[in-house]
Amino acid sequence: GSEHSRGPVCAERLLEAGDLVYVPYPEHKEQAFRAGVVQELAADCAVVRIEDGGELRNVGREELRRRFLRSSGEGVASTSQDNTSLVHMNDATILENLQARHAEDEIYTYTASVLLAMNPYRDIQGLYGPEQCALYKGKHLGTLPPHPYAIADKAYRALVRDQKNQGFIISGESGAGKTETAKIAMQYLGFASGGAATDLAARIQDRVLQAQPILESFGNSVTMRNNNSSRFGKYNRVYFDSKGVLVDAGVTTYLLETSRVTFHSSSERTYHCFYEMLRGMSDDKLKELGLDRDKRYTLLAASDSGDVADEAEWMKQFQSRDVKNFQRLCEALGTVGFSQQAIDDCFKVLAGIVHLGDLVDAEREEGASEESCIELNDESLKNAAELLGMDTDELGSCLKRRKVCVPGRSSFHEVPRTTAQFRHALHSLIKALYKRVFEHTVQRINASFKELRPADAPVEGADDEWRHIGILDIYGFERLKHNSFEQLCINLANERLQQYFIENVLVAEQDLYRREGLEWTDLELPDATPVFNTIAQVFTTLDEFSQQQAKGLATGTDDRFCTDAVEKASKDPKQREVLSKIKQNFRRQAAGGLSEKDGFIIKHYAGPVEYNTKGWLDKNNDRLLQECEALIRDSELPFVQSLHSPDDPASEKRSGQVSLFKSISKKYSADLENLLATLSTCHLHYIRCFKPNEFQKPNIFNQKLVLDQIVQCGTIELVKIMHDGYPNRCLFDEMVGRFRELLPESFQRYGQRTFIEAMMLAYDVPKEEWALGTSRLFLKAGQLKALEDMRAEGAAPDPDKLRQIVSGIIRKRWVRAKNAVQLCNYLPHFLAEIHAKRAAVALTRHSLFVSRLFPKLQASRERLKQRRLIARRRLLALVRVVCWAKAKAAQVRQKRVERMAKALFLASKIYLRTRVWVAGARERASEAAKRIEAERRREAERQAEERRKIEEEKKQMEEERQKLEEDMRRREEEEAEKRLQEAAQREADEKAKEAQRHADLEAREKAWEEEKARLEAENQKLREHRNSILEVASPQGKRRQHLRDEDFEGKTRVSTAPADEDEFEVGDSASALRQPAVDPDALQKQMDERIKALEEDMRKRQEAVMQQMKELQEKNKRLEAQVAVQERTQNASPSPELSPLRMDQTPPKSPGNLRNSIAGRDRRNSRLSTVSSSQGNRRQSAAHQALAGNDVATQQDGTASQRKWWAEQRQFLLEDLFPESPGSTPGRTNRRASLGGSAANCIDAERNRRASQPAQRLAPHPEPEAEQENESIPQANLQKRFECADNDREGEGQAGQLRQQSAQQPRGNRMSTDSKVRQPKIYWNDRHGGAR
Repeated sequence: GSEHSRGPVCAERLLEAGDLVYVPYPEHKEQAFRAGVVQELAADCAVVRIEDGGELRNVGREELRRRFLRSSGEGVASTSQDNTSLVHMNDATILENLQARHAEDEIYTYTASVLLAMNPYRDIQGLYGPEQCALYKGKHLGTLPPHPYAIADKAYRALVRDQKNQGFIISGESGAGKTETAKIAMQYLGFASGGAATDLAARIQDRVLQAQPILESFGNSVTMRNNNSSRFGKYNRVYFDSKGVLVDAGVTTYLLETSRVTFHSSSERTYHCFYEMLRGMSDDKLKELGLDRDKRYTLLAASDSGDVADEAEWMKQFQSRDVKNFQRLCEALGTVGFSQQAIDDCFKVLAGIVHLGDLVDAEREEGASEESCIELNDESLKNAAELLGMDTDELGSCLKRRKVCVPGRSSFHEVPRTTAQFRHALHSLIKALYKRVFEHTVQRINASFKELRPADAPVEGADDEWRHIGILDIYGFERLKHNSFEQLCINLANERLQQYFIENVLVAEQDLYRREGLEWTDLELPDATPVFNTIAQVFTTLDEFSQQQAKGLATGTDDRFCTDAVEKASKDPKQREVLSKIKQNFRRQAAGGLSEKDGFIIKHYAGPVEYNTKGWLDKNNDRLLQECEALIRDSELPFVQSLHSPDDPASEKRSGQVSLFKSISKKYSADLENLLATLSTCHLHYIRCFKPNEFQKPNIFNQKLVLDQIVQCGTIELVKIMHDGYPNRCLFDEMVGRFRELLPESFQRYGQRTFIEAMMLAYDVPKEEWALGTSRLFLKAGQLKALEDMRAEGAAPDPDKLRQIVSGIIRKRWVRAKNAVQLCNYLPHFLAEIHAKRAAVALTRHSLFVSRLFPKLQASRERLKQRRLIARRRLLALVRVVCWAKAKAAQVRQKRVERMAKALFLASKIYLRTRVWVAGARERASEAAKRIEAERRREAERQAEERRKIEEEKKQMEEERQKLEEDMRRREEEEAEKRLQEAAQREADEKAKEAQRHADLEAREKAWEEEKARLEAENQKLREHRNSILEVASPQGKRRQHLRDEDFEGKTRVSTAPADEDEFEVGDSASALRQPAVDPDALQKQMDERIKALEEDMRKRQEAVMQQMKELQEKNKRLEAQVAVQERTQNASPSPELSPLRMDQTPPKSPGNLRNSIAGRDRRNSRLSTVSSSQGNRRQSAAHQALAGNDVATQQDGTASQRKWWAEQRQFLLEDLFPESPGSTPGRTNRRASLGGSAANCIDAERNRRASQPAQRLAPHPEPEAEQENESIPQANLQKRFECADNDREGEGQAGQLRQQSAQQPRGNRMSTDSKVRQPKIYWNDRHGGAR
């Protein structure tokens, strides 16, 4: 047999001088190994002579690979169709076999059941087609040369036979031919089901085949490694019924590379459909879409292209292919159910995307203000909007401006976008439109399959009747010059599939050998779990920062994401080995490499990859801007409307939930897990695709490139397992059923295991080429094919050999029976020996335990004895301590008794000497308490009486208010009726004297003008007089005077002449004079308008009066509340030693001070009635009378005086509101005005006097009599009310300061309330119209 080596040669004893070996060739760019012969051997190295050139090289033994010479026929070296049949198993021999087969156009090679496919980059005649499909149909694997048809046939037959789902995993790098291999497998499945196909199955098969060019046009592009690279992953399902008839199909896509729509490097193209549309569409159609066949569009040109001429020259190589593929695309779209209108709408959207791409280069001018917007190409913008069914202005506004929510409000504010924001919005719209067109196309393809489902088809998702064959065409591992988010997702999928391959093929293979009882030494297999966990952590961090960016937070940046991802990975030992930060150096910076914040490095199974994290936050967010989503939703084109996402933020806002972020990484991870779960339900078949060179040219084989791919896809480990193991394994019942005819009928009575063993011996199968497990027969590569050939040829075994086999079987049975009897006899003795040994072991353990425990027990007893002795000694010591403590305690008690006796003697002595003094103090304290209690009772009685009086005043004021309202209503009604009568009378008089009025027109006009001028002069003097009064009397004087002036002027304009002059008012006369010829109808209309104006004026005055009355009540309540607060403050209970005066209690007066107080009060009254000096004994107001009374009767009648004063103030208010009313007193207004003027002079004099004279303090004096306190109560209360009014007008600062000074002064030194000189206060109507 051949010697098998696992990888490099490890057993030095197997090497000898003259052995053929392969030597690594690291100096060469393409060649990986060179053939050589061992010349000399040393301890750890060997001298090898290179056959090509005869060079001698010193090579370490661990680097050598064994080599063998192939047998040749007719000058051509033979190759192995199965790598497991190679003589030596190592990477060099596998690589050499693949290269030899590639040179002979044998591009397919088996590795056990795995098919390796080498892309030839050219068509090989006779390799595909219906003839080849028919040739492979029904043939076992290995019967014919390796081919995807053989794998597909095996899967189809297993599906029909076992009724279990089958799956193809087609993997490889970009450009390795995965898509073409998947198409070949789909082609055979369609052919295999055609034998039992119906018309429906034929139509489904046609659509299955036609769906591939559609997906290629919309999902494939030209890259530097492949001219037809799939930029998305897809899993095609083909459903069959129990008879193997094609009944349905479907396709699932994964992660379209949307960034390629807006960006691609030089020597690359974006998706095929754009170029096919420009090259294959007619000129008329292009003109309708606003496109020019020869124009260079920004979206279709390379983002970093240099020379435009070179780019155009490079594009020419694809023109003929684009024209042909466009016709194929249109036919395929029609086949899968697209109507012509749907096809036209699809191309409209693609053309609109092209026009949008021409807006990318727009920028804001340098030095422009922040309010300026980016200027867009009007023609491109208009074409894009028309093709997409959008409004041009709305589309331009959406791209140039963004909406900003105003904090605290539901409105939005538009601000111009920066250049970066504009491009982000435009790129997002372009990528979203194309991605949704792609997804819509895939959905339409799947819907076309559903349309052809038979009527009796099972419910979708039920797998009881239908089974499927899935073909996974996933993107291969990518390590480009610039690796971004898409490359990480692609490489994650390859990592998972590679681990899935290891777990489900390699690990399962080794587990099977162990379960079947075969001798096997496990191989060390790679574990990609740390890589999965690291990428999952990166995705989690990416989602966190993408959410922050979507919310507009400053922390959501690509730099911070990169730094945080590296920091989190560095905290885990396993992840630290997988993900590392980029090392920065001067050479790298000079070459324009990435910095530490721009990316990181991840070690994959295929090698380390450097990822650029710029733009990952935007790429991870699948949520389109709300403004762009609204444009798609409101488009006039139904096809564009169908592209609207149902879960956009606007829809979520209507449902109460708004999300600005939708994670692509999370969705991709979930789809990948679902894919793996689907694959777990299938029996998988693997096809590994390889690219022989980077140039995509035929007849070039780069050994190093292919070797890297072989190592990355796990082919070496698979070959080792399959070579050392058994590629073919068959169940016993299956083998007996298939090869029953190879042995005579007499062998049927034996068991399955005996029958198979006899068959293998009868046909002289080498013992090392097969093995029997517990349920399966394991065969080396090629042995199953040999058995199939013998069965097909009808070969019969040698009878002598059969007799020897039967004898051997009988002998084995006798031996087995003998062994069974001996075993039965031996078992009792064996069991007895086992029991005796167990008993001896148990006794030994017990003895050992006791021997070890006894010394410890003795030591424990000794320690216990010592502890007892120590405890006894401690007890004796404790007794002695207690006795000593008792003696000491007795001494302490004796000392305490002596100290207590001394203390009692001293206390009795102090008590006897202070008893008399304490009794006197208690008596004085009792008397003081009684006085305090009496004062509190008197104070309570006084407060109760005061509250009663206030309640009575409130009731009287309420009655007066009701009477006043009634009088006002009655007067208003009488006045309105009187005015109506006067208006009617004036109208009659005007008609009677019309002729006379015309005659006196000029005279009356002149008289009216003179009278008006005179009245305006009088009004001006009166306003100036009032202003001088109000500036002194009221803080609101200026504003109220302005209002009163306006009211006065209004009244003057209405009536400007005395009422007794020709029985007409001046306003009416002027009106009549201005009308030379009076029309009766016009006069009637004028009178109606005048009546309406009077009624409206009356209504407004009523409302003003009511409002003023309400405010007057509220102000009265506030005044009463202030009085109550001041009373409670001043009536607080005083201390026994210092008791402040109450508000109703005047300080003690001596005869001299009493006279000064009375004189001061007379002076105050004289200042309040300032008109007495000029008008004799004129009647004073109620307020004057309330303050001027000095006798007891006047003071006791203070309440009545207050009421009278309030009534007078209300009368003043009515006179201000209705100066011409019948109830008004003539001349009162003038008297009040004169009063105010005199008061102003007195106020100025009083201010000067106060500034020049300091305050006087009163000397101590005895308490006043009770009668004097009662007499001063009404006057003091009235003064308190006026003080509250003063405080409300001018602030309470001065009053509070005086009260504070009064409280701080000793009782005997306080100034008398009546002795203080007060400033007279003259009150007019306040701003609310209420009198105070």
